[in-house]
Amino acid sequence: MTIKRIIAISLIFSLGVASWLVLGQVNWVRSHSSNTSMYSAVKSLWGPQLVQQAPQVTVKVPGTGRIRVITPTQNLIETDIDLEQRRKGLIWYPTYKVNFNGRYEIRNDARIAQDIRFNFILPSKDATYENVALKIGEQVEKLNTATGHGFRRIIPLEPGASIMLEVRYKTRGVGRWTYQFNNKQGYVSGLNMVLRSNFREIDFIEGSLSPMRLDETTEGLQIVWQANELITRQNIGISMPQKLNPGPLAARMSFFAPVCLLFFFVLITALCIARKVDIHPMHYLFVNAGFFAFHLLFAYSIDLINVHIAFAMSSIVSVALVVPYLAKALGSAFPWKIAALGQFVYLVLFSYSFFIKGMTGLTVTIASIVTLAILMKITSTTDWSQVFVRKSTTKPA
Repeated sequence: MTIKRIIAISLIFSLGVASWLVLGQVNWVRSHSSNTSMYSAVKSLWGPQLVQQAPQVTVKVPGTGRIRVITPTQNLIETDIDLEQRRKGLIWYPTYKVNFNGRYEIRNDARIAQDIRFNFILPSKDATYENVALKIGEQVEKLNTATGHGFRRIIPLEPGASIMLEVRYKTRGVGRWTYQFNNKQGYVSGLNMVLRSNFREIDFIEGSLSPMRLDETTEGLQIVWQANELITRQNIGISMPQKLNPGPLAARMSFFAPVCLLFFFVLITALCIARKVDIHPMHYLFVNAGFFAFHLLFAYSIDLINVHIAFAMSSIVSVALVVPYLAKALGSAFPWKIAALGQFVYLVLFSYSFFIKGMTGLTVTIASIVTLAILMKITSTTDWSQVFVRKSTTKPA
């Protein structure tokens, strides 16, 4: 192994790094542009992120122009969320259906009869609603209303009387669902909110109110928020689980690929030194191309087939290119079985760790330690003073 060969191998590795950076950037741009355009399409077809505000209950102060806010004595809310993942281009979008049912008890604590003003705003003017209904006491009203304004009612109440108002509807959204309290007042009485989902991988929006109870059901989760009296500026909100997106996944794998190739180059170099196998920089060039074929095939096959099938197919193709080539080019002295294991670990296993959230760093750490142990073992008897000695080119007389 001469200095010239080391420089040549370094240039080949740099060429591979540049190729993967370009491929990763292309994948990233494809995914980003697809996400920007497709999200608007999904939002218009399915619905936006939904924010349901608590109803506004007020009464006019007699003899003045002021308005006094009344706090419902009971807030009994049931919400069913049914997640349906939908794919557009290279991106999965967490769309969902929501069935909302809210019951609010309003009490007139004044000594005189009052006209209670009940204002309920629907979560989005761009959403589509089904079975919208308002129940005042025992009377049910079917509503035909402009979704941007919700609906308003004036309800006369005698002194000390109370009435239950119930609102229900069905609609659809994407990404997040939030229930927003009256943050100006910051006080909630008789809260009993139950949210049922058909999924278990749930995320609570940062800064939202933590649930008091979380139970697993046969279909998903039942989440409960309960409080007799609650003073808070926080809201209730959940994020739908995000499915693995092929486009960003392919981009991250491409950006990480030079690490895989570097590990494999070090392994085959150590094997050739230990077994005294003469390896040429051109061999490294073809190995580089075999590794790059994996990411190139994966990046452009995920548009057409399942991401796991694309990964398996790309892995088989790359291993079938590299391992038989090294076995034939370097001869029987080269331990091709160890090289095959190395490619499986450094290319296939490293890349698959991106499928599992938070596992990439641990996978690389463990593989690095194991690789160091293997290299130390196979090169422990190597005379390094002779490895980089330039071979004599003097011809006999």
